Amino acid sequence: MDMSQYLGVFIDEAREHLQNLNDKMLELENSSDDPELINSIFRSAHTLKGSSGQMGFNNMMELTHSMENVFDAMRHGKVNVSSEIVDILFETLDHLEVMIDQIEKGESDAQDVTATLKKLQFITAGPGTNGKDSGQETGDGRTVKKADQPVPSGNGSLVMNDYEKAAVDQALARQMKVFETAVTLRSDCLLKAARAVMVSNALESIGNIVKSVPEAAEIEKGKFDRTFRFVIVTNKSEEEIRSAVLSVSEIEHAEIQPIMSSDNGNNRQEEKPSGKENKQQKQKGRRGTEGSKRTVAKTIRVNLDRLDHLLNLFEEMIINRSRLEKVSQSLENPELKETVDTLKKVSDQLQETILNLRMEPVEQVFNRFPRMVRSLSKELDKKVRLEISGADTELDRTVIDEIGDPLMHMIRNSMDHGIEHPDVREKIGKSSEGTLALRAYHSGNHVFIEIEDDGAGINREKVLSKAVEKGIVTKEAANSMSDKDVYHLLFESGFSTADRISDISGRGVGLDVVESKIHSLSGTIELNSVPGQGTKFTIKLPLTLSIINAMLIQSGEEVYAVPITSIAETVLRRQVKIQSIHQHQVITFRDKVVPLIGLRDYLNIPGSESSDPPAGGNESEAGSIVLVRQGDRMIGILTDRLLGYQDIVIKPLSRFLKNVKGFSGATILGDGKVALILDCQAMIEKQKKTVPNEKQKEEL
Repeated sequence: MDMSQYLGVFIDEAREHLQNLNDKMLELENSSDDPELINSIFRSAHTLKGSSGQMGFNNMMELTHSMENVFDAMRHGKVNVSSEIVDILFETLDHLEVMIDQIEKGESDAQDVTATLKKLQFITAGPGTNGKDSGQETGDGRTVKKADQPVPSGNGSLVMNDYEKAAVDQALARQMKVFETAVTLRSDCLLKAARAVMVSNALESIGNIVKSVPEAAEIEKGKFDRTFRFVIVTNKSEEEIRSAVLSVSEIEHAEIQPIMSSDNGNNRQEEKPSGKENKQQKQKGRRGTEGSKRTVAKTIRVNLDRLDHLLNLFEEMIINRSRLEKVSQSLENPELKETVDTLKKVSDQLQETILNLRMEPVEQVFNRFPRMVRSLSKELDKKVRLEISGADTELDRTVIDEIGDPLMHMIRNSMDHGIEHPDVREKIGKSSEGTLALRAYHSGNHVFIEIEDDGAGINREKVLSKAVEKGIVTKEAANSMSDKDVYHLLFESGFSTADRISDISGRGVGLDVVESKIHSLSGTIELNSVPGQGTKFTIKLPLTLSIINAMLIQSGEEVYAVPITSIAETVLRRQVKIQSIHQHQVITFRDKVVPLIGLRDYLNIPGSESSDPPAGGNESEAGSIVLVRQGDRMIGILTDRLLGYQDIVIKPLSRFLKNVKGFSGATILGDGKVALILDCQAMIEKQKKTVPNEKQKEEL
């Protein structure tokens, strides 16, 4: 049977199980005595092993099987959790992730994992066992001592060793239920191994399998006739177990019997209820089941290419809607106008729905950092606790794909430069364990991501000294810089305050790349610090990068778009006084001195004579000023006319315009013309050196 049609589902589910294993193993290191946690980890490993074997990826199945044996030994108390064992398990997950990547690329799962396999096998072998006198190995990789040879359970078909008997006794002592489940496949079943694994997975989802006949490895290879048996520990009823088994197709019969003692598998309930009592119990069971029913959200996996295609079609619809609105305004037909208004309302709802389809929680990015923090803590010999909040905050998939590396750089920076060594922290009265907080939250049409540590903060003088030494700023300019301006020097290319170069930092590469990447996503980044208390990075990102609301402005015959998220305010030119400081035009607005850019001169727009007045020019001249903001910086863009707000579709610039500063994209207007989208951040960055200092402000 061709299994390639299931490859996409297998890869998605395999990645989910690997992520679950990553998350749960971090918890395991601190909660090694939690049986439910170990059982959850075991189930993920067991399912991953079964699905990889079912798909024919034998190398992956063998590695996962060895890992599963370690988890099985943990839950039976044969192996104690330690940091060294967790390291080996993480090494195993790294290999599995590489295998999944290879499979996704159409390659085989072949990889040299001999060293890791030996480590896993050594864990399950335990101290003093060399495979000679310690006993014999069972089919599922466990070693059974000679003194603990299997003992019949009482029914002639099941054999349980001492570990399995102990598991049954412990379950019964906790008032849990134990059932022997015998499943018979139909005689015409084609993939009996696959069906058996599916039954095993179904039972693992509602309980814990402590015994299988034949052994799990034999079942996966299909080495049985038509019947196989499981002993399952669960809180579910007999009917729920039967329903789970029969949910798998090609099952002929399922016989379920309760086990009352590990010493006697036939020690069932001695008295069966009468027909009347049995009927009453069944009715009661049905009522209980109906009362516990919950509404479950129905989901469907959709290829991302299809969503992208759907969005592209909708973008074309938005462009044509704008053209239709323009036609409607020119014809002044009431019926046409009413129809266009209705179309706009429906398309607005459709737009929100389609964009929501592309939204994904930042959790999938945040999930990679707990393990990274653990590894860096060991490497740096520091104690760091990572606190994550707002992981369910949603962002556009395009942003999700790009934000991971910048966050990684900032976390590494905080751990290396920010959080002090435990000895240093204790000397200054801090807890030996540092705290690193990773947060995400919505605010308006933006998502904010914060990375905050409680470390040493930023040494202003050290930063300035390095900046002057590298020629980034002059000594005179350094004296008049605010704290935020000083901190922003850390984002300069090649800048680093590290005293030594290591694998983690010190090469002057990182934060400049971070700022560049954030800006490419139409976002901003701010850095705040309090010496001795810590540092906080704040990233501001738009919810989506495909369809945005923008203000259209006109200079000469050219029309440009300004993203509404960048606009702080608009003002008529005649309402403000334009002055000049060191040959740069500025305005005083709300007690702030704001640099002014004349769009005609800035972009060298052809047409009539420039309307940008000299300092002290005629204040009554026509025109408007758009005040745009990036963080605490602001500039004014002087333009001829404001044309109003409009939803626009962002189109990437051609390769001829990609290197032109000042534009972030283009859009198609309702009349079919192309309008360039102004890159307000780039314009602000270009003008930031012209912002007057305090002395110059006093002169005004």
